[in-house]
Amino acid sequence: MEQWINNYASWVLVISGAAAMFTIGRKKRWGWLWFIFNEFMWTAYALITKQYGFILGAILYGIVGVRSYMRWKDISLDKHSWNKFLRLVWSRQ
Repeated sequence: MEQWINNYASWVLVISGAAAMFTIGRKKRWGWLWFIFNEFMWTAYALITKQYGFILGAILYGIVGVRSYMRWKDISLDKHSWNKFLRLVWSRQ
């Protein structure tokens, strides 16, 4: 089992993460849950393989994922979201 994890688990996790991002891009709400779950799996991978740097990466990606979901959720519920988004972008210059 450990040999399989060392050889293939990172590939499975990368493909899973890319598929989650693709799902998010298709505006499927459950894609965000998949993305966050994938970060927990990266943490488990890091602990099993003793590659602890992946834990920091999973935490950072998880924080970005949760914050992005919260913003995405707010924008998707607002019927004037595109106008607000443009005002926000242009007002920060």
